[in-house]
Amino acid sequence: MFKQIFALIPIIAAVLANEKTILLSNDDGWAALNIRAAYRELTNAGYNVILSAPARQRSGWSGKFQIPDSKTLKEAGEFNYPPKGSPSWGHESDNNKIWYFDGTPGAAVAFGLEYVIPNYFNDTKVDLVVNGPNEGTNLGNGMYTISGTIGATYNAVYRNYPGIAISGSNGNNSFFKDFENDENDTLLAANIYAKKVVQFVDQLFKGAKDDSILPITTGLNINFPSVGYDDESCKDPEWVFTKFSGKDSTTSDLKYNKESGLFESSSIGSEALYTCVFGNCSLEGESQLLADKNCKTSVSAFSVDYSASKDQEETIHGALNGLF
Repeated sequence: MFKQIFALIPIIAAVLANEKTILLSNDDGWAALNIRAAYRELTNAGYNVILSAPARQRSGWSGKFQIPDSKTLKEAGEFNYPPKGSPSWGHESDNNKIWYFDGTPGAAVAFGLEYVIPNYFNDTKVDLVVNGPNEGTNLGNGMYTISGTIGATYNAVYRNYPGIAISGSNGNNSFFKDFENDENDTLLAANIYAKKVVQFVDQLFKGAKDDSILPITTGLNINFPSVGYDDESCKDPEWVFTKFSGKDSTTSDLKYNKESGLFESSSIGSEALYTCVFGNCSLEGESQLLADKNCKTSVSAFSVDYSASKDQEETIHGALNGLF
């Protein structure tokens, strides 16, 4: 028996040496169903997952960086979890790998990287930052500066961490405790998305050429279609490499309602959103792919180098030539 145990030691050590650490966050809050399902499946797959997410729903907060100004919560966490008056940051009583922070998505990522991991996990090297799956899609370059999920991701990329924003088409805001007995429900969207996240992360690590995982300045934006109960014909969506821009891309807009005398939210498309300047312009746009409803998941790369192209710079420089 002891010989068998000692024989396993090198194998166990090799597994531990190859263990990858993932910081998991979102903008829907730490108690959202999608992120808890992703945490479960990534952990079950052997990843060292540390969850650090906002205490409350912070969808649409983009890349804004807001931290708590009080040691206790002035408002209850989402689903009253935790209640008002609780510490402004903390973790599950039975799991110190699951944390909340009373801040925006970008700040929750920084909290995980700069406070939780150095102080509680011996400054473990983080190999990848995953945000989501969001409850609702974040499609097209019009959403880049609006989405809290994407905002949390580029806040990670700014810090030299490879980052992925993941969004689902299940737009409901669900409390994970309401689904604790549904882990094996094969039609529950959160479960389907979580398993697809593992599949994607597995391939990303497998195919990476070096420890950087993704080229510096870059991140990924992933959007899942409707699956399971929302579309029972779609249980294992196909992966498609796409681009941000393209047909069906929109951004937020407003319209004036003469009857109510108030403004209403709407969306608008434009040539600026449809036009491709960088990257492979022959790729299908992610908004169009999801609009076609063919059980396909979009995967788009982005860069936090916001410089204009050389041709664009030269055109602008020429117009301003008298100033330089």
